[in-house]
Formats: sequence, structure tokens, C-alpha cells
Amino acid sequence: MKTFENILVDDIHDGIIHGAAVLAGTPDRDFYDRGFGFAENSRMFPMNTQTVTDVASVTKAAATVTALLLCHSRGWIDFDAPFTDYMPDYEPILSRPIRVRDLANHTSGFGDVPGKQRLYFDESGRQMLRNVLVMPPPFPPGEKIRYACWNYILLAMIIERVTGKTLADFCREEIFLPLGMQDTSLGKPVDLPQERIAQTITTEKPGQISDFVAFRIYRDGGCTGNAGLFSTAADLAKLMRCYLRHGEYGNTRLFTEASFHEIEPDRKKKTDGYRKFGWIIYDKFMDDSLFGSSLLHSGWSGQTVLINFAKKLFVIVLTTRCGDYDRAKADRFEVIRQLYELE
Repeated sequence: MKTFENILVDDIHDGIIHGAAVLAGTPDRDFYDRGFGFAENSRMFPMNTQTVTDVASVTKAAATVTALLLCHSRGWIDFDAPFTDYMPDYEPILSRPIRVRDLANHTSGFGDVPGKQRLYFDESGRQMLRNVLVMPPPFPPGEKIRYACWNYILLAMIIERVTGKTLADFCREEIFLPLGMQDTSLGKPVDLPQERIAQTITTEKPGQISDFVAFRIYRDGGCTGNAGLFSTAADLAKLMRCYLRHGEYGNTRLFTEASFHEIEPDRKKKTDGYRKFGWIIYDKFMDDSLFGSSLLHSGWSGQTVLINFAKKLFVIVLTTRCGDYDRAKADRFEVIRQLYELE
């Protein structure tokens, strides 16, 4: 069997990724820290765990869900309340309430219709934000998971309503800076030399958002919680350690133990994409040994983060994917599996 390092080297050679940054650790120490390949297409700048990368849908868990846990801890958001309690200007009349929890878990009915462009999409990011306030969900809310960025656009709006700040500002002031995540930001990278910034798939240059919805919303002056987070493996490690300590990092407590229980992993459903308040509990690519004690999330442009509470460790794999989606994702999970067994 190939080692995970050889897997990543082969992925680079075969044009699946340009580069990778891998960081694994426990609450108290890193036990693996290495970069592979390059941060951008020109093969000028090596990639490492200090490389700033657009982490795509990892944004949902790392930024938006973390912000929701803070708001819950402070008594600003009740996860079982109808989301319309916080957004009274949402226009459609719903046949049954949709909870904040339903949005986070993608069980709200705000799903994408197969074969169609996203119903709320517009070339104007501002218009998309207006559209989600006037469109009813195309499906009934319930237990069925329909993974959709639509939910996290609405969740970002809720956070902004209850905090009085943009999502980008709230996350920077209340999450990133308190944890010492100096190189992490929403919407665009912090001001850094070009060699520190990766280029992800579908973008024209390093530092652009790969997600076409988030790109337009941030470009046009708005904020969204579905994508658009720029971070490094080293910065994300601080957040992972905070989660391993149930909301505490150093002298900072981001969220309470009660809020942590909202996302605590369980073994209720071994269903691909099953979630516990936005964090994934089970993915078809993960090793069964990780099921029931892990939180994870992936980004379509080549990123996966995993927190395992049984062993008290985390693994962060940030890549710049440029080839086959399924192979790239399967290989990231093999990296995670081998590092899990290494420690």
C-alpha cells in the first residue's frame, strides 16, 4: 500500500492537484507538518502550512457554524426557533416552520433542483441576497438532506441580523483574532505577499474565491456563509484545537459546553452527508473507524478538515485541486486515515 506522502506526490504528478499542505496534531502539539508541490499554476511558489488557501465549503463549518455557536452561547439564537423569527422580512408564507437547525443541517427544503441553475442565482451578488428573501423552498422541510449553499446564505443573514455586524467582521473580531488566526479572513485574503497565497480551481489568479456564488456576493459588497474563507493549515489548527477543547483555546472561550453538545458527534445515521448542526458525521470516503467520534467538512476545490474526539486529534489537508474530484477527495481521506493510525 502506498504511503499518504506518495499518494500526494502521485496526485501532483497526475495533474489531480497542484500542491498540498498537511497538518495533524493533538490539543497540545503538532505531530505532522509538511507541504507538497506548489501553491499556484506557475509552479513558482512551494505550498506549505503557512499558505493561505480558499477553503471553499469548509467555510460553512469553520466560519458560519462557529459563529452560530457563539451566538447560541450568548443567547442570541435559539437553534430550534423558526428562522423567520430572525428574518421577519422573509416574504413567502411557509406551510410549516423551518428552524435554524434545519438550515444548518441542510434539511430545510432550500435545496437545488436537479438539472436547473440555482433558483436564487443572479450575476449580481446583491440581487442573489435579495432573491433568497422572496423565494420559497422548492422542497418540504424534513429529514431528507439536500446539501445546498442556499441554507448558508440565509444563516449568514441571521448572524448579521442578531450581531449588527457583517459576517466577515463578526468572524474576524470574535473568532479569528481571539484565536490568533492572523492570516484568516472572509471574502478576500489578508494583505500578504503573493507567494503566501494559493490559487484554486476556476480562478484567474491566487486569492480569488473559487465558488461562483460566494465570488459574486463578496465582489458586490455582500457577505455569505457558504464559501469564501481564506485560511492556512496553521491557523485552522488553532480552531481545531478549540473544538477539541469544547470551545476553549488558551484564555479564550468561544462557545459553551452546552453549545458544543449541539455538534457533538454521534452514530445515529451512517448516511453519506449526515450532519450534526452543519458538521459532517459520516462521509462515504471516510474510514469506518472514524465514524461516531469525528466532525469533518470538505471543500470542492480540494480541502478536508477532520476532528476526532476519541483520540483527541485533528487532521487538515488543504490542496489546490485541478483534476478529478472523486480521486482527489478519496486521496485526502486516505491521508487522514493513515495519519489517524500514525498517532
